Amino acid sequence: MRKIAIVGLKGGIGKTTTAVNLGAGLALLKQRVLLIDTDTQANVSIALGLHDYTKSLAEVITRKASARECVIQARKNLDVLPSSMGLFKAQQRMVLEMGREEIFSEQLAELDGYDFQLLDCAPSVSLLTVNVISYAEEVFIPISMEMLALAGTRQFFTYLRTISRMLGKGAEIRLIIPTFYDPRRRVSELVLQSVIKDFGDRVTHPIRVDTLLSEAPGAGKTIFEYAPKSRGAEDYARLTNVVLNMPLLNRNQTRSESRSV
Repeated sequence: MRKIAIVGLKGGIGKTTTAVNLGAGLALLKQRVLLIDTDTQANVSIALGLHDYTKSLAEVITRKASARECVIQARKNLDVLPSSMGLFKAQQRMVLEMGREEIFSEQLAELDGYDFQLLDCAPSVSLLTVNVISYAEEVFIPISMEMLALAGTRQFFTYLRTISRMLGKGAEIRLIIPTFYDPRRRVSELVLQSVIKDFGDRVTHPIRVDTLLSEAPGAGKTIFEYAPKSRGAEDYARLTNVVLNMPLLNRNQTRSESRSV
């Protein structure tokens, strides 16, 4: 099972869009996928049209429910462990616990039977993010084609090194995913070339600007359901195939030796 964190320190870079549509793309290819929403805004549930649930990640963290009790089926082969506003208070309680950086590793351990777990993160430096990095094995970083987003990605590399030293381990940054790429805008190409210069072969083919990607969550649909012949569907299908065909991590290699540090 691959545990992949989709992270970034800046909002509006396409983290949830990537998590939802990559998860949906993998599910369409018969992979068993679990989306875990670690953002208090609960955008994963909104994007998939999920509303009538009463238990979420907040109940898992506070040990009021098991992780399995909170998982709901969103689509064929695609399950969700949703978030809620209660996650904000749950995070405050986490601070008081011993071994607080390992709560996810402890509480989510029973969630087996999947090919992929994708964890959507809030755009912030928080204990939730630390837990995600501790729990996951791989990191994907979406980066919108703006100079500030590039600066945020560079900052995140420094942040991840700090977490890795603190934990004595660290997930490996495997993909940088350019988002909101618009070939008509000079800044898009400038940022893309800077990203490639900084991160080399970890940079994927860009996800192009597509208003349909923005519209789909409002309908509670993935891009493959809402506009299967769109640019967004084409780009996320391409990304899905890249992810599915990536070589597996060498599990004999300690995480502290990963490229993230």
